[in-house]
Amino acid sequence: MRVVRFVSLTALTWLLAVSFSVVPSAQTPKTDEDYDKLMKAMGATSGSLRKNLAANATDAVAADAKKLVELAKGNVEFWKARKTADATEWATSSLTHATAIEKAVAGKDVAAANENVKLLMGTCGSCHTKYRDKAADGTYIIKKT
Repeated sequence: MRVVRFVSLTALTWLLAVSFSVVPSAQTPKTDEDYDKLMKAMGATSGSLRKNLAANATDAVAADAKKLVELAKGNVEFWKARKTADATEWATSSLTHATAIEKAVAGKDVAAANENVKLLMGTCGSCHTKYRDKAADGTYIIKKT
């Protein structure tokens, strides 16, 4: 029991430290580089959220969900500023799912949280398929349309 508590506390401490050090501000990303940072943070956060959901680490899931909502807001604003209707719609959908995850976790509804994670990943995939290219160095960049 002590080991589980120690591991959970250590994971939560690490998560909070990383959250405060790598979370881009909630400001609208203005450049492709800003957006790249936001997308990397979203990817890391959604990966952490899925792991924490599987481990039933509710405090860590709640922190991930809250962070994901803030990042998703920046995603919506980026695509709105670019006047890209379909990407704005996908980004808005991702914000809706992130918010639903946050509410489900607060209500201890793991099934609803998991369902919205699946929906969120589908939304991400739709946008990535249309607006993301793999660069020569293996990183991803926004497609020039």
